[in-house]
Amino acid sequence: MQALTGRSKGSIEFKFCNISHVLAEVDHPFVVGYKPRSHVQEALRVAVMRQLSPREPFIGSGDTLPKALMLSSTDTPSDAAEPAAVSNERGPLSAPTAPDRQNEDIWHSLAGLWDRATGGTDVAARPDHPIDSVWPSALRPAGVEEACNWLKAGIAAGEPPRFLFLVGGPGAGKSHATAHVVEGLHAERHRDDGLAHRVYEYKGTKSDVIVINDATINLETSNVAPLISDINGAIDNAGTLATSHPLNLMACVNRGVLVEEMAESRLRDSQNWTAGDVLVRWLYDSVAKGPDESVWRLSRKAGRDFVKSAQLSHLGNHVANVMAVFVDECSLFEERPAISIAADSQVSAQDYRIVPLGRRREIEDALSPAADLLANVLAVLQVPDTNVHDKYSTTLVDPVTANLHSLRFPQIRSGLLTMARSAELMSATRMTYRELWGFLTRALVGDAPIRMARNELREFLVANQPTGQSAEDDFQRMRRLSGLRFNQSIFGAGEWASASEGSMRDPVLKLLVPADPVSDAVPGSNPDNPDEGWATPVSDAFSVHASDGTPLQSLLDSLPSNVPMHDIVTDFDKRLDEAFSRLMQQPQLKDDKRLEATGWYGAYLTRLYAVSHGISAFRREIEMLIRTWVQVPHLPDGLKSPLRTLLRPKRNPNESASSILPLFDSRTEPITGRVSIPKLAVRVKEPELTTDRAGQGEQVLLTIRTDGTKMSSVSLDFPLIREALACVDDFIGVTDLIDVTAPRLERVRASRLLSAHLRGAEFCLADGDREVQLTQQEQSR
Repeated sequence: MQALTGRSKGSIEFKFCNISHVLAEVDHPFVVGYKPRSHVQEALRVAVMRQLSPREPFIGSGDTLPKALMLSSTDTPSDAAEPAAVSNERGPLSAPTAPDRQNEDIWHSLAGLWDRATGGTDVAARPDHPIDSVWPSALRPAGVEEACNWLKAGIAAGEPPRFLFLVGGPGAGKSHATAHVVEGLHAERHRDDGLAHRVYEYKGTKSDVIVINDATINLETSNVAPLISDINGAIDNAGTLATSHPLNLMACVNRGVLVEEMAESRLRDSQNWTAGDVLVRWLYDSVAKGPDESVWRLSRKAGRDFVKSAQLSHLGNHVANVMAVFVDECSLFEERPAISIAADSQVSAQDYRIVPLGRRREIEDALSPAADLLANVLAVLQVPDTNVHDKYSTTLVDPVTANLHSLRFPQIRSGLLTMARSAELMSATRMTYRELWGFLTRALVGDAPIRMARNELREFLVANQPTGQSAEDDFQRMRRLSGLRFNQSIFGAGEWASASEGSMRDPVLKLLVPADPVSDAVPGSNPDNPDEGWATPVSDAFSVHASDGTPLQSLLDSLPSNVPMHDIVTDFDKRLDEAFSRLMQQPQLKDDKRLEATGWYGAYLTRLYAVSHGISAFRREIEMLIRTWVQVPHLPDGLKSPLRTLLRPKRNPNESASSILPLFDSRTEPITGRVSIPKLAVRVKEPELTTDRAGQGEQVLLTIRTDGTKMSSVSLDFPLIREALACVDDFIGVTDLIDVTAPRLERVRASRLLSAHLRGAEFCLADGDREVQLTQQEQSR
């Protein structure tokens, strides 16, 4: 397989794991020794199913395929789709296939995106793999560049040992940074098996470095705390070397590893802690309970949530300078905070900040990893000056080139990236570079990498060009092509599969589908104010198009000349608009088809308009979430009253009634309205609410107090804020997120009924509409 494909052994083995996953999907025995791994490309599913049904003449017919695995468009090329090359943070592990940009046209350049599409990823990259991708490298996460240069300088100077830990999930750029650190060093015990290993050793002129490239790989199953052992081993080895030749350490650590290591470390008392125990606890941010009797100490601690430094000592003797960077703590869509490292290896950093939605156009491309990468990718693609770029026809209807033209404008790029950032905030997750590349690929060529081979994109466009013979057929062809337009593709709104199906497998769609603006098109005419509606111009365009032209032209005519909608519209959108208008003029068109086409095109224009302004679904709630994070420890004025209503709803909002909780019900739902059976309850006072985000990254904790006593705390995230903002005028509201928020609200309210909090409480009997005051008396003995 290596001879045939040029791939590493690791990537080939991972592909067999993908094959096992496809086999398991159809209840077929999977490959022995290769555990199923998900994130499988559609092309691989097609190839596997062809092997299972070799007599099937045309896979596009889908007669023998399970529904979940069928290609739903018969216009997709019938040849077997080419699987994307396995890639990592630095690019493809196989030889790059992107072309010489001076001799090849833009179609060959676009083909290089198949290597970066969501799907083909290796288990772990190798630090000795050359950084030779034709695609530009994105800015590294906050603090990584400076920390790597700090380690490289220490290796070159032969100074006292330096330990660097890069903490974060897969795809966050850790291996890319490792390759930068060891560049130019001599690898000890060089391995040519093509696999990624746990430990690598490198020799420098004045000092050496041990690299733990993937701490999830445990060489000895009996070792329950391998990272602690690695740290201790590095320190032991350093002690056996001459003092003029220090031994440095660099470790790439997933957060799950720290959880496992801490579980083992907690079994030991502090007097038995090793250097590995102390450093793992520092990385985990664990505070020791009881006296700390360890002979290993960390001093001169400094930094922020995303980067911190310390000095490791043993019995008062300095052993090593230590630094940790939490690579996925800061969003790639925000500006990177600047950091500096002093001569004594102490780090200082600016505060990480989240930019409000209305000010995201002010973010400089050069300071945001996502914006910088998008701008550089477009520069590599060399966007043509016209919409005409094909040898087959001078009037090609081309959604891919339309994407490139729209994204030439900075405000359109800002709107696109704001959609992704809004999706991050809604889901309380952050994209890694792996998802970022998947998002940008989907924005440029849609889901073509999982639907067809890289060399079939142009043929697909030509095969689906409108012919002019039938208005209905031309509109269907344009709809098929529109699946590659970024306002559709980033939300999984193409013709091939529903968004709900795609979001089950695609990590990009899993984030973006809930942010689809069509699901929350609020009436109004102010797209720049998150507190107001924005969708009225689109609906008005459809109400007047019959007499005053097409919907798109009516929309553009109604808008000022300086709005981004004028920049996002291309010749492709105008051709789609014309096809829709021709269809609507057909007198024989049935009403159900007319309504369906109008609904589809209305959603298309709504997304196009929303993406140009960076308007996602529920932007009011997202903006409130940002304000909550910025204004810690105080709640925004617009959230205080709704949040109190959600936590402690009044029994009768129309009166100055109190909130009461039942004492003996199975759930602590507040009593509202009339009760048919008398219930013993406790009156709940107005809660005192404060917020905190210290050590929480982008998370905000809401603390609930009564009379100064802390009752409970809960994560104040998007679902809870959306549920709170559904409350109006002391009336409690309900959204589709009630299943997410109800358990947390139950725990908050139940904390009020703890025996320690009932001392001196005011009890009552709720009977019908009445409340009878009860007096609690202590019986003397």
